[in-house]
Parts: sequence; structure tokens; C-alpha cells
Amino acid sequence: MTSSALSETTSQDRIQWIRLSSCYLPLARAISDAKVLTGRQKPMTEVAMLFAEIQTRDGHRGLGLSYAKRAGGPGQFAHASEIAPTLLGEDPSDIARLWTRMCWAGASVGRSGLAVQAIAAFDVALYDIKARRAGLSLSKLLGSQRESVRCYNTSGGFLHTPLDELKRNASASLERGIGGIKLKVGQPDCAMDIRRVEAMRTHLGDAAPIMVDANQQWDRPTAQRMCRVFEEFNLVWIEEPLDAYDHEGHAALAERFDTPIATGEMLTSAAEHGDL
Repeated sequence: MTSSALSETTSQDRIQWIRLSSCYLPLARAISDAKVLTGRQKPMTEVAMLFAEIQTRDGHRGLGLSYAKRAGGPGQFAHASEIAPTLLGEDPSDIARLWTRMCWAGASVGRSGLAVQAIAAFDVALYDIKARRAGLSLSKLLGSQRESVRCYNTSGGFLHTPLDELKRNASASLERGIGGIKLKVGQPDCAMDIRRVEAMRTHLGDAAPIMVDANQQWDRPTAQRMCRVFEEFNLVWIEEPLDAYDHEGHAALAERFDTPIATGEMLTSAAEHGDL
């Protein structure tokens, strides 16, 4: 059998139909981080969810999702609706090729941001199909090496949460086996951030894993001062002290301080992460 004949006989399944859904998840309580207190964003009251259901001719089905916070949900859905037809009739196993095909279908609006977030729903659905077909969990399909990972709780540490409630939330989370507590910082008054972190360290003790997240709200001088102050609290990491695209600034902080610097969650493509 020639290699071309092998290719023709090993993958006959094709994508038959796609269903897209857009819905909104209301939050029980409006969420505020530093971007709200600096006036750059409004409190978050809901999350826009984009779902992609894909079924193949042989009956294999996958479900994928993406989301948008505060704005962008209708735009994601509209972009996904435009590029979805490019998948019909295609081999669902060609995931990387189909990602590139969808990316080029909408390349006039860029290869990151909303355009790539819309593609994500299809991408996840295609991986879901492959995992189900193989009889594996998605993590096993991708080569996982462990049965569990530690997680941390952010939901109890937003800036709208009073300090007493923050302490109760943190204690309850650790008692349930949560691996760490993340606190939001980045308020216009840096002294308030310091007091909250110091109070939480005192409340939870020296051994409790604590990390902080400034949500990109410090400039370089402020970030240096705050990272220096926070060194004494033995934090697991300091997240997004600077604008997400200030790669040089984040690198300088990582070089200067012992506390690890975390960033990257606002980047939306492999190319952007490669630059970082």
C-alpha cells in the first residue's frame, strides 16, 4: 500500500454539522478588581459564554467553549458564526490545520484577541471529539503526568470583599483542601493593599500559600516599590503587576526580586506568548 492510499483510508470521517450558542451567566454578586477602582472598567455582573457543538458524519460529537467578560460576547458569537462554515466537510482530526484555516478566514481583523477567542470554542470541541473517540479524558490525550493538581481560590479575595469576610473566605477554602489563596491588589491607595496582605498573612500564618494579583494597574516605579514591600510576606507569586504587554518590565521585576512574577493570562495567541 502506498503512503497516499494509506492517507485516503485512515481518515474518512468528516464534520457534518456545527451548532453555536451564546448565553450569559449572571453572577450572584458584582465583582470588582483594581481595574474597577482605577475607573478603567465597570464591575463584572455576568459572563458571556460561547459554546460550539460539532458532530461528525460517523456520529462523534464534541463540545467546546469560550467566554468574554464585560464586553465582547456578541462579537465572539458573530465572528464564530462567520468562520464556522469553513469547517464543514473537513477531517475533525486535523486540528492544527483547521485552526490555521479558521484564523486565515478572519485574518483581516487580526490573529489575536476576539478573533482567536472565537476560534477557541471550535478548537476545544475538536479536541473533545478526538479524546472521546480515543476513550480518554482530554488531559490523558494531551499527555498528563499526574492524577491531580493543587488549585487556589480567587473568588473570595476580590477588592469589593471586606477584610473580615476575606479572612473567613480564606480560612474556609483552606479547610476544604484548597491549595492557596489569591488576593486582589492594585488599589489607588497602595497602603490599603499592604494592610490587606499583611492582615491575611498574619491571619493565615507563615505556611499558607498566598499570591496577589494587581490586574495590570501599576506603573513601573509603583510595581518596583510594591514588589519590594511584598518580599517580606513570602508570596507564591505577584501577578500582572504591569500592563500585560510590558514584557520588558515584567522581566526586569523577575530579575530583581525573589518572589516570582506571573503574567500571560491576557494574551490570546501562541505568537503573543512566544513574544513574552
